[in-house]
Amino acid sequence: MFLAALATWGLVVTGGDGAVLTALAVSALACAWSWRPPFVLRKKRAARLAEGETTWQRDLRTVWAVSKGLVATLTLWTAVSVGMYLSHDTGDPLQQQLAAWGRNHGLGEIIDFLEAQTYDVPPSKDPAKELSLSVGSAPSTSTTQPTVSTDPTGTDPVDTGPTTTVDPGPQAPAVIPPFFSPGLAGEGEWSVIANAGGYPALWATAIRPYPAAGGVVASMVVFDQTYLRAGMFNGSEEPGGDWVRDDRVPTELYGPLVAAMNGGFRFEHVKGGYMTEGRVVKPLNEGDATLAVRKSDGKLVLGALGREIKDDGSWLSIRQNLVLMVDDGKSMVQEGIDNAVFWGANYGKDVYVNRSAVCELKDGRLAYMIIGKVSADQMAESMINLGCVMAIQLDINGTWPNFFTFEKRADGGVKPIFLDNRMGSNTYRYIKGSTKEFFALFDATMVPPGSVLEA
Repeated sequence: MFLAALATWGLVVTGGDGAVLTALAVSALACAWSWRPPFVLRKKRAARLAEGETTWQRDLRTVWAVSKGLVATLTLWTAVSVGMYLSHDTGDPLQQQLAAWGRNHGLGEIIDFLEAQTYDVPPSKDPAKELSLSVGSAPSTSTTQPTVSTDPTGTDPVDTGPTTTVDPGPQAPAVIPPFFSPGLAGEGEWSVIANAGGYPALWATAIRPYPAAGGVVASMVVFDQTYLRAGMFNGSEEPGGDWVRDDRVPTELYGPLVAAMNGGFRFEHVKGGYMTEGRVVKPLNEGDATLAVRKSDGKLVLGALGREIKDDGSWLSIRQNLVLMVDDGKSMVQEGIDNAVFWGANYGKDVYVNRSAVCELKDGRLAYMIIGKVSADQMAESMINLGCVMAIQLDINGTWPNFFTFEKRADGGVKPIFLDNRMGSNTYRYIKGSTKEFFALFDATMVPPGSVLEA
């Protein structure tokens, strides 16, 4: 009976109405088999009756037959469902794809529990021996003009070549002094990893940001939006549906494409909302941490809804994820826990995973970072140490946190490059199709008029 109940629960949770109807049909067939066996089994039944089989024993056989039928149905149904899901290869690790299938089929709480038991190992206190930044420097694109001097034999100007910078453009962030001595090569020092409008636009560094645990490593990108514009693209599963900005960057925007990064949690893990292309997929929640794309200039804005960001129709896209993890330079993790905020499943224990976030620095610029493996508290403190005054946690765990820059190929295509060597797996997820929403950054001077970014 327990086996039948367990199989029935599995079919109801993972298969829905179709699986339930199939289970009922199998149960009916099993009962018919037991009560009215085929001719070849009737002699066995007659023998059992001759031996004195009771009605209770016959009913027990019937229950056993139904249980076996339900288990077989659950096994076959699950195998087909998982097989069909995996056939649409996302390029993500198998474990991550199976977890996504489970969450899509009502097993989210079980997966959360298993993850809480798996990711309960805190980071080492010993300083890491290497950093994790994997992206290289972009070519310099400084704008210069010739210096002009006077010919000593007359008054005609002489062109002495390009030596004077007209406009230095956006400037690199200040070097972050390492928290451990000696520092590792390049630790806290910024490299230009992408340009826009002919100037540096993205700088990256890696550092060990948490003095209490030297095994924590962060990779960080600061982006200056002077010549950038952003777009939020919609995943095939989250949010799903038909969109102008669907699950990939269209080929006509490969030219201006600069970078792309992951979005937030699955919808069932957050109270906050999702709005884009004039449609509210999930109602917005006042006070929640919000990343929004401004309609007037395509800039990416971070804040709390109702404070920095007003729901006044001036946004192309709004994505909420929990509450602000850092606000006014202070950690909001414990306050969030007190208000039932889901920083990542813990079931009474800290979960140490790779976490991603976008934060605002003191100079007003935004930064993306991946830090790991850390708890929510360690994530917030690390970001504060790196100069964040406000921050929204985005996706966590596995290879869901990811940030790419893009090299242009001679054939007009693009080659994605990971920011951090812990990201791995599906390099082309934002080019060939992403199951979850993502944000992309473009060179605003190259975006053609009437592009999908305006929808």
